Amino acid sequence: MKMNIGVLQVDLKIGDALNVREKRRIVQSLKNRWRSRHNVSVAEVEYLDHPQHAMLGVAMVGNDSRFLESALAGLVEHLKKERRAELLDFQIDII
Repeated sequence: MKMNIGVLQVDLKIGDALNVREKRRIVQSLKNRWRSRHNVSVAEVEYLDHPQHAMLGVAMVGNDSRFLESALAGLVEHLKKERRAELLDFQIDII
């Protein structure tokens, strides 16, 4: 049996946040939604003290690399429609 890990890194602009506290509220909402709907692990990994910029790391484990890549690409598509955060860049890796 082969285990694969899908990793998604997303770079976000949180334009409505005036301070770090507001940014964290928005980011926490996104993280909670992704965890509950998509069964992924999510963490804010960069720009912790910047009020309008966030980088999130998302991880998913499975045995089918094509499924992992498709599921993470689906998250990116949902994020493109998110009104509270603008997707600046993303990267998907399968390990």
